Amino acid sequence: MEEEKKRVRCCSDCRTTKTPMWRGGPSGPKSLCNACGIRFMRQRRSEFLGIHRHKAYKKKINTSILSSKFCVSLKKRKSLKEEEQAALCLLLLSCSSVLA
Repeated sequence: MEEEKKRVRCCSDCRTTKTPMWRGGPSGPKSLCNACGIRFMRQRRSEFLGIHRHKAYKKKINTSILSSKFCVSLKKRKSLKEEEQAALCLLLLSCSSVLA
């Protein structure tokens, strides 16, 4: 009993000794700290589902196309704001004529 209390548990992956919860891993139950255990479960789940993330195959974004689309959306926003202002002015004018 006393030997078990004196023995310090450490994570088999990152070697930390303090964690809010010990989790099971490839080395057995309660062999991983909380963070490593969660990472291990996510990795195992993605391998089981056949999900593989490759950073090398990320699609590159063409900045010139992106900037031209952004400019077009800004022009649309400006025209919408002008239309909204005109509609609001008409509404206010019509309300004031009714109230007057």
